[in-house]
Amino acid sequence: MDKIEEELAFEAEYISNKEEKDIEETKNLLQKTSSTEVKINPNTKLIEKTYYNDCNHIIQKEKEITKEMINKTKEELQAEYIGWEIQKFTNEEAVLYKEVYDFCNEHYLLKDKNGYIYIYKLDKNGKEKELIEKTEIQTKYLAEADLEELKKGITVYSKKDVNKKIEDFE
Repeated sequence: MDKIEEELAFEAEYISNKEEKDIEETKNLLQKTSSTEVKINPNTKLIEKTYYNDCNHIIQKEKEITKEMINKTKEELQAEYIGWEIQKFTNEEAVLYKEVYDFCNEHYLLKDKNGYIYIYKLDKNGKEKELIEKTEIQTKYLAEADLEELKKGITVYSKKDVNKKIEDFE
């Protein structure tokens, strides 16, 4: 074999080896990206549901995904959320649940006082705990049925429902 043939053979072997390496790397990359293992990503919704035994309410909160949570598996998330049950775990949504023997602290009372609607937070016994807000809504312009309800006091079970009720009165 002369020098040219040797160089051509060497080059052919080099190209063949490089192609095999490239094919192997591509296969490995495809296996990694086509993995069916579910992990948290930046778009995953993380929802915490807490059931309060004292008032039988479930409070649901959507939590922000932090950098540290990205790419965590179900097992890794469970290790971080000790005492919580993972009810659902997909790329789109992770739902965590726990029960607590407590009062949810989302109980409010709307009441007519001095001709205005006042909003109070209630304690676990249903008693006025603290004044949250004195609205600018005058009760003298409300329908008689609404006025009667407000004189007794209207119990509402979430901030969202308080806002809805206030909007209805406005």
